[in-house]
Amino acid sequence: MKEENIKNLITKYKLGSSSLKEEALLFDNVDDSETAIKAVATFVKKNKKVAPDNFNNDLWKSFDKKTTQKNRFKIGLISAAASILLISTLYINTISDNGLSYGEKEALLNEAKNMFTKQEVQPISVLIESDLIIVYTKIE
Repeated sequence: MKEENIKNLITKYKLGSSSLKEEALLFDNVDDSETAIKAVATFVKKNKKVAPDNFNNDLWKSFDKKTTQKNRFKIGLISAAASILLISTLYINTISDNGLSYGEKEALLNEAKNMFTKQEVQPISVLIESDLIIVYTKIE
């Protein structure tokens, strides 16, 4: 390799602007004049580790297993809680249905109608909701 090209790679390496390929090329072709870079090159060569094939795929599969197990448990727990809440709500609504019978509703309706005289405002419609009577009127 040309001496000038190596010097350019050394200056790029010292400035921190060299790429990994340029660094590998520099470490393979460094001479004894640059002792600091020679020491780094020997350290890199001795401690270089190669990742096994499909390393990323194996890691992602192991991550997916762990996250799907946690998600399954959370989804199951939330589903069970929602089911219990729904059933208890329906049960409470059926037990606490203190709705009035038809006769009681009719008596309340007649009482509400009798509250208005013929000279006053006449009710247009009367709604009965459990214990609440709503009267809609029209002023003439």
